Amino acid sequence: MPDRALDGVRVIEFADETAAYCGRLLADLGAEVIKVEPPGGGRLRRARPFVRGHEGDPNASLAFWVHNTSKKSVVLDLETDEGRSLARKLALTADIVLEDCPVGYLAERGLGFDTLHAEKPSLVYTSVTGFGQDGPHAHWAYSDIVGQAMGGIMTLAGEPADPPNLIYGRQADISASIQAAQGTLMALLYAEATGEGQRVDVSAQEALSMAQETAMQTWDFQKRNRTRTGELGMLPIPLPATGVAKCKDGYVSLYILAPAGKDLPALVDWMREKGMQGPLDDEPYRTIVNQLNMAWLTQLMSNPAAAGEILQHLPVITKTILEFFATMSAREAYEEGQRRQLLIGIVSTPKDIAENAQLRARDWFVRIESPIGGTVEFPGPPYRLSETPAVISRPPRLGEHTDEILASLR
Repeated sequence: MPDRALDGVRVIEFADETAAYCGRLLADLGAEVIKVEPPGGGRLRRARPFVRGHEGDPNASLAFWVHNTSKKSVVLDLETDEGRSLARKLALTADIVLEDCPVGYLAERGLGFDTLHAEKPSLVYTSVTGFGQDGPHAHWAYSDIVGQAMGGIMTLAGEPADPPNLIYGRQADISASIQAAQGTLMALLYAEATGEGQRVDVSAQEALSMAQETAMQTWDFQKRNRTRTGELGMLPIPLPATGVAKCKDGYVSLYILAPAGKDLPALVDWMREKGMQGPLDDEPYRTIVNQLNMAWLTQLMSNPAAAGEILQHLPVITKTILEFFATMSAREAYEEGQRRQLLIGIVSTPKDIAENAQLRARDWFVRIESPIGGTVEFPGPPYRLSETPAVISRPPRLGEHTDEILASLR
């Protein structure tokens, strides 16, 4: 029995920013992922931040590390006959070719799907681009910010008064990579069963569609564009115990009106124990607190006259609750609130995550060798397989495996 789910699977990767995370997901599951890099390395090798004191070192980019664990690195110059010839030989040893080059780039160098598939029919060939392999935009320029804009999530992000917001991180690239990994594994399963490989064509614009949730359906059925709602959400009024609350040393996120936890009276019980319930035991606040949840509010909003009578009292309730959370640390608010089954989460900084008791108890963090020496602690895999767990090993140094891999081709 193999130790890992993808032991024995070989992937040749011609990928940089858009599909590198797909390769990492396969590599951490045990596939031998050989990353073909240009002389000097790709853009991620030069992306900030770097390990302190190693600025500019292509082996010390943290952006490269996080997308390229567990891989091997081979440097080949695809602009030379020798480089293209070696890349072709290498690709034909693979079960999977993964690439995120501009449409047609690899085909022009004898490394396209049609050419390689004709020589190896079982090959799975995954292409990850901004807009897919065909259509009027297939050759248009792409980067993550273009993907977020064209994928429809930028217009939904941020406060209504602000311009559309870019979501932190390369969310278009990450979404495309995750979808590419799923498609690749399905195609590999089919190839192993039938001997027939195929192309997996992933468009970042299409991969982001689920992140819009019901925005497209709102247009389809109501011909109405969903717009940014910011912190307020779908109800365009500030609600008590809903949203971000400032604590003494940070923030917590509250969603106590939602149905998944205890209701607002449980929070007021906690406040009362601390002598901070303020006017909430008095009318009209007592009656409102005892009824206030999302279902009641939704029903209330259908009656504008009744809603107006209630909504005028919500700011006092909100102010009293925010004053309560301002007296404690974020961790105290989170841990005691969760003990009481209230929907509260710390707005976690990286330091908070590094110190998170749940993640520590589950041994989520792993210690791996650093490409520049020593060891580093690294976030663990996004899933756990009980029999064939993912194992994260260090990202490769630029060209570290070139001699070893190319020697095997001769």
